[in-house]
Amino acid sequence: MRAMRVIVAGALGVLAGFAFWPVFGGVSNAFMIAMAAVMAAAALTCAAALTLPRVPPVASTVTGAALVVVAAMVATGSGIGLVDGPRRLLTGAVPAEPSGPALAAVAVAAGWGTLAAGLLAVHAARPLSAAAPPLACLLLALALGASGPPLPGWYALPVVALLVALLVAARPDAPSPSALAGGVLTAVVAVAAGALLGPVAPVLGRSPADVRDLVAAPVLPRTGVSPLQQYLALRDGARLLRVTGTASHPGSLLRMTTLTRFDGSYWTVEGDFRRAGGTLPTGREPAGRRVTLTQRVNVEAGELDWLLTAGRATEVSVPGLGVDEITGDVAVPDDTAPPTRYSASSAITQATFEEILAATPTRASAPLTPAVPPRIGSFVRKAVSGWSPGPDQILALYRAFTKTGGFRYDQSAEAPGGHGYFHILRLLQDRRGTSEQYASAYAVMVRHLGYEARVVMGLRPDYTGDAFVAEGRHVYAWVEVHFAGLGWVGVDPSPWRNTIGTRPDAPQTISKSTPLDDPLQDADASPPPAAPIPVEEDDVAAEPAGSVAPLLAALVLAVVALLVAATPLAKAVRRARRRRSPSHRLSVLGAWRETLDRLQEAGIPVRPAQTTGEVVAAAGLSGALPTLADAVDRAVYAPEEPDPALSADAWAAAARIHGEVRATMPPARRLGAVLDPRPLLR
Repeated sequence: MRAMRVIVAGALGVLAGFAFWPVFGGVSNAFMIAMAAVMAAAALTCAAALTLPRVPPVASTVTGAALVVVAAMVATGSGIGLVDGPRRLLTGAVPAEPSGPALAAVAVAAGWGTLAAGLLAVHAARPLSAAAPPLACLLLALALGASGPPLPGWYALPVVALLVALLVAARPDAPSPSALAGGVLTAVVAVAAGALLGPVAPVLGRSPADVRDLVAAPVLPRTGVSPLQQYLALRDGARLLRVTGTASHPGSLLRMTTLTRFDGSYWTVEGDFRRAGGTLPTGREPAGRRVTLTQRVNVEAGELDWLLTAGRATEVSVPGLGVDEITGDVAVPDDTAPPTRYSASSAITQATFEEILAATPTRASAPLTPAVPPRIGSFVRKAVSGWSPGPDQILALYRAFTKTGGFRYDQSAEAPGGHGYFHILRLLQDRRGTSEQYASAYAVMVRHLGYEARVVMGLRPDYTGDAFVAEGRHVYAWVEVHFAGLGWVGVDPSPWRNTIGTRPDAPQTISKSTPLDDPLQDADASPPPAAPIPVEEDDVAAEPAGSVAPLLAALVLAVVALLVAATPLAKAVRRARRRRSPSHRLSVLGAWRETLDRLQEAGIPVRPAQTTGEVVAAAGLSGALPTLADAVDRAVYAPEEPDPALSADAWAAAARIHGEVRATMPPARRLGAVLDPRPLLR
């Protein structure tokens, strides 16, 4: 059984090692090669320890650990740079680059976990301790990849199966059919409980614990100024910028930064930037709603503090930049030269006007602080009056700015900058402003309604086919609102169809946003305000029941399954303890007590206080029961410790008695005997 323990422990270690793949965004060839190399080194060491028992465990451990390190260094080509791997993993973005020191460090952790599991299975007095290193490795993998893609749903199945197999393999002798049945039942109950309770368990609804949160992100953007505060400097040419390039989706806006925090005066970036490779975090937005765009950008004048992309960047040709894993913004670190050319892939949410009206906007995580001034609140109430809460109110607010409110887009040279409450109030009074004020006002008002919104700043380029030109005068701001099931949806509340004023360098025409950037722009007609629907008391009660009932049913089924499985499992554990008693005398008595339990389950009136002869007479069974009774008498009254063979004979007789009793019981009574908890209470 020791060889079997080593194999099972090693397999558990390999499975735990492959749990690191979310850290790198997938299973690449480099990842497979590194894992294969360290697992081979661990397997070689464990095989040597198994076949050469005279080798001291310390020697095996040290040699194996060194082999794993060498294998990782060679397979990844990191060399001595491996020592920098943990720092890169803790301070970098996920997914990490599947190469170099980061991959080597993960490979070493996985290899050491597998090595420790195998050596514990060989040498440890308690073979079950072999499960500890793989489980620790699995926890580390989950903590490092918490912000990456989740492990597949089937992953828990082989983990549970291998843990049960290790439990069975830990037995000193071959497992009995009952032990195997108990192991299978344990695995089934564990998997069923996880599948049923997982979706409704409160702790699983929280954000996963990320070990990287223990280390401050070291990347600082080149500029500490809020990007939206540079709006006026870019528009007026005080800050020089000119970029050219191509985009796979002509007409797309180029986003620069996402501003999520508003303090009444400024929208600012609330990002935690981490060093990234060429593949960037994709976030947790619905994958099926995304459209992938590609861009090639050349910086002809000025410098970029933030990368320009048509959506949330997913890949860039320039590694080593800083990325905010929440918003996807890519910043140029203060210790890095800005790129002059790059290519990128990005993703943007695709949603139609009808889908937005049918979706539910996500509630804001916190109210605005400070609260909006009364005049802004009054404007919001009038704009959404008569409209149902949710997307209808968001659309009504959009139409108030772009179509029905008499607002105009200010292109004059005197157009002021700023986007705080003061500037929003002036916008409402003068009915004219730039995209800076419109985006800020709309995002603030959506937040005031209680929904999640943020401001995006970027450029609205001039397109000729798929080629674009964008300068500082093309600076633009818009809004994104979050909808359940759709993700972040772009909304452009600026009334660019209705301009006022001009300046020599103003864009001759403001290009129309694409449906990807603003799916609300063509909503010239909108549904009338929905009339309140009378709700009967029965309907009020029925709605929660319909939504909660499946979860409650799953919870009840899981609890019932656990209760049903608890009794036979407890009986199996007690039977194993009785049989493995350190005293052969107590082991024989355990066989007798086990037999009394089975007789009582069958309805035979026997009690522990009766003598063996009285039990034989009351049971009316011949054959194995008198034999067991004789063995019990010899074990109890013999002055010396019984022979081990007597214990084995007693348990063999107990098994035959159990079979004889079961043969006399109907199927329903047999099932009832298995689930009968009364023997556990005696």
